[in-house]
Amino acid sequence: MKSSDLVRVLQDSRISVFSLGDLVRVLNRDEAYVKVLLNRLVEKGLLVRVERNKYSLPNQSVFSVASLLVYPSYVSFISAYSYYSLTTRIPSTVFVVCLKQKKEVLYGGFRIRFVKFSGERFFGYLREYVEGKTVFIAEVEKAILDSLLLPKYCPVSETFSVLREAKLDHGKLMRYAVRLGSRTVVKRLGYLLELTGVNLYDSFKNLIDNNYGLLNPLKPPAGERNGKWRIIVNEVLE
Repeated sequence: MKSSDLVRVLQDSRISVFSLGDLVRVLNRDEAYVKVLLNRLVEKGLLVRVERNKYSLPNQSVFSVASLLVYPSYVSFISAYSYYSLTTRIPSTVFVVCLKQKKEVLYGGFRIRFVKFSGERFFGYLREYVEGKTVFIAEVEKAILDSLLLPKYCPVSETFSVLREAKLDHGKLMRYAVRLGSRTVVKRLGYLLELTGVNLYDSFKNLIDNNYGLLNPLKPPAGERNGKWRIIVNEVLE
């Protein structure tokens, strides 16, 4: 197979990231030959070496590349909000949830950072396509919960904006919140939803203990105490 034919095959594929092993199978040649060919394609700018033994065509969707570097994984947090056009921010980092530790990767001017979740919290994502390429992306409801679980990957103010503006399945949001298994997330979610006019207290009250959690764990623990949701409101949201 000529190098131009290989590039054409990769362009027609639904995936945007290819391992060395994938390309050995496609070309049906030994690994040493394929490595030499790939080095030449990288030098010509026809391929990008994303990380060791993993390659992509240039100018692919960073969401696709990010979600295919490790399996299984999905794009979440503020990156998912960006994908769904639910934030005006243009993040330079794409956050990916996966099941193991992995070092960050650079691609196309973006940093791709990986956040390890336990298997019990790894759910609520979809397979979609951007320009014909596969993207594994959190459902909006799961991106909200992931963001409330770990606000360092998405400001609470951004999540509050999504809760106000997005068309959400509140039943799914409630089920996913229970499944996530975090009382703190339930408290944050319930409080924020109530600010938007949605009251799920009766559905969540059995999950609320007497301990007070911080609305934003990245800010000092000073603020009004909301007794209903057992939240210290240490960030004012408008």
